[in-house]
Amino acid sequence: MRTNEKKQSFENKCKLFIDAFLDFNETVRSNEGLNETKFENVCALLRDLKTEIQERKSVPLNIADVFIDLYSSIEASAYRHEEEMKNKILLAADELADTARSVVCE
Repeated sequence: MRTNEKKQSFENKCKLFIDAFLDFNETVRSNEGLNETKFENVCALLRDLKTEIQERKSVPLNIADVFIDLYSSIEASAYRHEEEMKNKILLAADELADTARSVVCE
């Protein structure tokens, strides 16, 4: 794969992750709450980016922007829901934040 194609592929993966996160986060803010399928998709896309981000030794700005508000935006939305759903959402926020930390801290 050419360097330009590889860069484009990485940028596409970043965009897919961001779009998936925004979709997941919007669902959490809605009356639906936690959507397991969307959550698993976001986690899988982030894990898929991990190696490339670590090889580059830098986090793209658009991904860093998501990381900054990732936990707090989900947490804030969790408190709109009943106790059981709130707890599920908070656990999902913890897992997603742990995955994000592993991308930049390992």
